[in-house]
This record gives sequence, structure tokens and C-alpha cells, in this order.
Amino acid sequence: MTPSNPVQLSARAGDLLVLAPCLPRPDGDAASLRWFHLLRFLARHYRVHLGCRADPLRDGAQFSRVRALCHETCFVPPAGVRARLRPGAGGDAVLLDWAMRLCARQAVRAVLACGAGMGGHLAALPRGLVRVVDFVELESDRRRRHGAVRPWPGAALWRRQARRLLAAERAAGAACDHALFAGAADVARFRLFAPESAHKARLLPSGIDPEHYSPHIVQRSPFQPGERALVMAGPLDGPAGADAARWLAHEVFAPLRAADPSLALYLVGPPLAAGADRRLRALARQPGVTLGGKAADARPYLAHAALVLAPPGAGHAASMAVLAAMAMQKTVLGLPHALAGLACLALPEAWAAADAPAFRARIGALLSGADGSAATVGRAARARVLREHDWNLRLSGLPALFQAAPQPLASAG
Repeated sequence: MTPSNPVQLSARAGDLLVLAPCLPRPDGDAASLRWFHLLRFLARHYRVHLGCRADPLRDGAQFSRVRALCHETCFVPPAGVRARLRPGAGGDAVLLDWAMRLCARQAVRAVLACGAGMGGHLAALPRGLVRVVDFVELESDRRRRHGAVRPWPGAALWRRQARRLLAAERAAGAACDHALFAGAADVARFRLFAPESAHKARLLPSGIDPEHYSPHIVQRSPFQPGERALVMAGPLDGPAGADAARWLAHEVFAPLRAADPSLALYLVGPPLAAGADRRLRALARQPGVTLGGKAADARPYLAHAALVLAPPGAGHAASMAVLAAMAMQKTVLGLPHALAGLACLALPEAWAAADAPAFRARIGALLSGADGSAATVGRAARARVLREHDWNLRLSGLPALFQAAPQPLASAG
């Protein structure tokens, strides 16, 4: 735990407590990035107090940036894998004790819990606070779906984790006034699996920072001279991601490279987990395929890509990857379900192809540049991001949620 860090800030609407399972950071994964933008936006309206798990070795470079947004901070060491599956374990007790003492000496009006684990603390906090949980996604449903396609014994492990997480999500939903989700599908699933809290579910889509993801920032090319790179930047976790990446490499890319050896496929995203599908790792041995799972910054890959391919999933991280490419004025091609929810399937901001022949035909047409469609689509994509997906626009209604009168705590059943 770090000592209190009072920062001189101008007057705000009141004090707001934020609890997070990791340091909200602008260069983190999709959830951490979302929470950083929520924190930064709320700091304009409240005196923010942040309590979170943080790793000095991993997060040290971002401590000062996050502290500058906060009036007071409390950092505890990150939890182990088992503790993450048991909300309330490990350093959570330290965070809760700090939060209780903070509420006793400050006029805290509201609390934002980032994720279901932190939402498990809401019931212990003083009554009278407006309580908001940002779930981002319904993680229990994601694990349940993974378990449905995994062989035994892995399937049993996924299903057990899904049950534990659903119990935590229902408890957090019962203790809050508003439950936020990044996607409409997750709102619907929460209402189905947690009917006692269905009325609290709210859609808060994630945005993108168009200044960070700007086509006007000069980026050094990460590709070999003469390569024309197809880039898929985003998560490849889970069986569905591995299957889609293999399909893309074998059924779409291999025939294209046979006809044009200058083509290269780069799969860029978070580092693969130790237990990642072996078939996915084997793709790196296919001619022309680079499995670049350690890129700290995807922007150079996006900036110099001949074409960007949407990640195979339909979740929050995949949507963020598509928005980043669109903000950088790139043409995006993807499976229909990968682009669902972005309101671009029937519009000229992105292209969808349903099978391998359609993918190959669309890629060939876009790379030829004969009709100039790639440049037109890229400009339309960035214009749409500026018009509808800027973080400031997405979060403009957030302060109103924290003004709503708190509701009596419900039972998770």
C-alpha cells in the first residue's frame, strides 16, 4: 500500500471513490484502457480517490500519470490467479479497509467499481453512496462458452470458473445502482442470467482516442522492405480465436501468398498465454506468417498495413481493435460477427466477407487499388470514429449516473 497522495485539484462536484483490480493505464489491455479513460473523464467532474492493485515492476512508468488524476491513491500488490477467482481475497481486504476509512473522513458521494471482483465490496461500504459497477463484459458467459467447445477435463474447469464468476457478478449487480457494459449483447446476457438486477443494466460503449490513433503521426515501419502486410491486431485467446486465425492463415492467406509472395500476414496482439493453443503457435512456421504477440504498440503495424483484418472475436477487446484501425484511417475487413455492434456492416466504413473465397476476392480488389475504394473507406472510417466513437462523446452521460439516488440493496438470490 502506498501512502496517501493528496493532489491540489480545482473544486469538483464532490468526492468519488474508484476501486479497480489493476492500474487503469492508457497502454494496458482493453479493460484497463477503458478504466483509464473513465478515470480521466471523471477526474474532470469529481475529486477522485483511486484504490487498486498495481505492480511496481510492470506499472511503475504509469504511476505518476495516474496519480496526477487523483486526490488520493492506495496501491496494493496484484492478486494471484486463485485470488482473482475469489473476490475479497488477498489485498482486497487492504483496499476495503482503506475505502472504509476514506468514506469516514471524506464526503464521498459515489463509488465506481471496475469489474465484478471490486463490485463485491460495494455492499460493505456505507449506505447513501451511488454505487456503479463497470463490468465491461459478462466474463462468466465468455468462460461458459469456452467450456462448451473444450474437451474434458478443460471443459469442466471453464464451467466451474463460469459458475464462480456468475455468482460474483450477480452479487455485484445486487449491490449496485447501475451495472455498465460495453456491448449490447452483454447487457442482454446480464439481464438473462441476473434477472433480479436486470433493471440496473446500462450500455456504455467504449470509445477511442483519435489523437492517439492518428494517421498523421509518423510511425516507423516494422515490416521488411517490399512486404505488403495484412495485419490482424487484437486478441486471439480461446478456441474460437485459434480456429479463426488458422482458417485465415490456411484458407485465405496461403492461396494469396502463392500468387503474390510479397504478401505477409502479421498477427499482432497481447502476449499469448502459456497454455495457448499449440495450433495457433504453429502458425509462425507457415511461410509469410508472423505471430507478433509481444508488440507494445500496435500503431506502427496499423499505420503501415496494406489492409487490416478484424480479430475473430465479437467481444470488447476485438471491437476496440477494430475502432483503433478505423481511427488510423485504415480499411478493415472482417467476418460479419467480428464487426457486429459497430454499426458499420451496411455502411462504407468497413467491409465484411462471409467465406474464404469472398475474403480472397475482397482482399485482391482492395490491394489492387484499381477503384480507389481503400482510400475512400479509410477516410470514411476515421470520420465515423470522430463522429460517434470519441471517448468524450461516449462518456458525456456518465456524470448523470452518479447523481441518481441510491437504491436499497437487493439480494443476489
